[in-house]
Order: sequence, then C-alpha cells, then structure tokens
Amino acid sequence: MKLRSILFRISCCLLPHVLFADGELDKAMETGALKHTVRSRSESALMEESIAVEQAAARAKSRSEYGIELRPRVTDDSVGVALRIYLPDRWSKDKLRERLTLVAESERLRIAALEWRDLLEVYRDFCSYRVLRKELALYAMEMERIAPFLARADQAVESRELAAADRAKLYGHYLDLMNERDQVEVEFIQVERRLHLGVGDRADLDAFSKTATLALPERLELAELVQRARANRADYRQLETEALALGAAEAVARSEDGFRFKYIQPEYSMGYSGDNADSWGISASFVLPWGTRNPDIALYREQKALTVSAMDQRNAEMEERLLVLLNTSLALNEGIERRNRLIQPLVERLEEDLVRMKTLPLEQSRDALLIHKRILETALGTARMEFERERLAIDMAEELGTLGE
Repeated sequence: MKLRSILFRISCCLLPHVLFADGELDKAMETGALKHTVRSRSESALMEESIAVEQAAARAKSRSEYGIELRPRVTDDSVGVALRIYLPDRWSKDKLRERLTLVAESERLRIAALEWRDLLEVYRDFCSYRVLRKELALYAMEMERIAPFLARADQAVESRELAAADRAKLYGHYLDLMNERDQVEVEFIQVERRLHLGVGDRADLDAFSKTATLALPERLELAELVQRARANRADYRQLETEALALGAAEAVARSEDGFRFKYIQPEYSMGYSGDNADSWGISASFVLPWGTRNPDIALYREQKALTVSAMDQRNAEMEERLLVLLNTSLALNEGIERRNRLIQPLVERLEEDLVRMKTLPLEQSRDALLIHKRILETALGTARMEFERERLAIDMAEELGTLGE
C-alpha cells in the first residue's frame, strides 16, 4: 500500500472530529466523512494482504528484466571467464504481471466488499437510531401530557373528591408507558454502542444521523437495476476479476511448456599449459516445448469454470432479490399512502375531541388518556413504517452496490 494511501486513511479517520468541531457538517459529508470513518477502521490484516500482493507484482516486474552472471573457471591447463546473459521472456512475464495485477485488483475489491458491508451496517444502525429517538420523543411527550392528570388526581384523593382506585388506574397507565419507554431506551443504548464501535467513541452520532440516510431509486425498472448492480457491486466485479486472473494464470502455465530462448553466454579461455591457445566461444540455452505437461493448466481452467458459474449464480440472485425488493417497495409505499389517507383524518378528529374533553370530570380522565394512547400508538406505527422504508432503501443500495443514483 502506498504511503499516500495510508496517510489518506489516517486523515480520513481524524476528519470527522476536526470538521464537526467547527460545525462544518455539510462539508464533512461532501467528503464522505462517514464512509471514510468506517473504512479507516477496517481490519489491518486486509491491508497487509494487499501490500503482499503489490510486493509480489513488483518482484514479477524485476524478474522480467535482463540478468547477467559472471562465471569464472579455473582448470589445470586453462583459465576462463564467461558472461551469461539471461534474456527476458517478455510474453510470459507480461502475462505474469497481468495476472498479479488482476490478483491485486481482486484483493482490493474483496476489501471493498467487506468495507461496503460494514458501511451498510452502520447505515442500518442509524435507521434504528433515528426511529428509536423518535419513539423516545413520542413517549416523553405523552408522559408530559399525563403528568398534570396525576397531579390533579393526587389533590383530588387528598380532598376526598376522587377514589384511590380511580387514581391507581391513572398511575397504572403511566407505569405502562414508562415500561414501554424503558424497553425502547434499552434498544437505543444498544444501537448507540454499536455505532460508537463502528465510527469511533468520539463521533457525533446526531450529526452523522442527519446525513446517513438513503432514498429508494426513482426509476425502478428491473433490467436497469440489474445492470447497475453488475457494474457497481464489488463482490460481483471481484468474481469477474478472478476469472480474468485465472485466465492469465493459465496462459502463464502454458508458456512454461513452450519454446523459450533462456540465455546466451559468450566466454573466453586462456591456456597456460602445453600448446593450449587462447579461445573464444559462445553458447545458448533453449527450452524445448516437449516433456511433462504443466498440471496447473487443468486446475486453472477448472477454477475459472467454477468462478464463471459463481458469476452466473450471483447474477441470478441479484435479479431475484431486486425483483423482491421492487415488489416490497411498491407494497410498502401503497401501505403508507393508504395509512395516511385513512388514519390521518381520524387522528385529527380525535385531537379535536381531546380539546373538548379537557373540561370533563377527573373520574373520566382515563377515557382521555386512552385516546392519547391510541394517538401515540398510531404515531409509533407511522414511525415504524417510515423505518421500514429506510431499511428497504438500504437493502436496495446493498444490491445495487452504490449509495446514490
């Protein structure tokens, strides 16, 4: 991994804290602060594997150059020296470099796929973060509405205007709300913990939550979505790259069985015993295309066939999952529209009735509280449906391999 890339990761890790300290949230998100924060926390082992592949590619390049050996020789009657010049096997080494480049690209795509899944999990947690915050706010609002009723009930019981049993019913309703709110708060704390583990303990979750949102694509045509998924998804492109790398590996294996001009060796020999005279000579080495066939060829061919089969299977899975998501999104949108059309007028009518019920005797306050509870449940239901729509948008983004159009 190049030093610039490593420094980029480090700067990305520090970016959110610096920018948010100045309140420049929009600028931070324009640079993808959330995405880079998640990426910077990926496992270091993955980076080490990528470094190893790049080093292997560099070694393959060095092996493709000319090589020279000085080969001295001393015998009883002569002394000689030879200069062996290794000739680069251009075709074979070019294929080897191509293969290692593809292997490096495949590794990069594998890391990108892992980072992508991590990022989407963060987005899903932010969906939960938002809906749970909204639910907590709704419970807090409802409990604030009930508090005056409880105060009036306490005064009425002390003045013997209200039976203790009627006050107990009001307190029971209040305790039910507290228990429900506490369950939501526990879930909220768990989501906060996961988010801090994902983006850092000092991350401003409220700031990130405002921008870590996705919308369903406006154009929902299956053929177009499948095409986008094949072009963008790192895991699918990794399979394509692996297939190309295996093809290059097969070509390298085939070249090892072919005719090659390995080296040329000029030499000089000087005799110092008897009538031996000085002499010059030249020799060369050839690799002939005969002998044992490289068994790796069949192995690479088989692995490539398996990879192509995996690509076909992945493509079919993408198409099926996108079709399911399309149908689900249509059904969900229809459900939300129907809910708003049918329920919203009823909620507005109930709120009008509650205004008229403020003058009711305290004994009938429980009826008003039950109406409040129905309105609360309706608001919670609406929040959960919006939550499902946001989750559906993330599922769609996961299939498409992109966070936007």
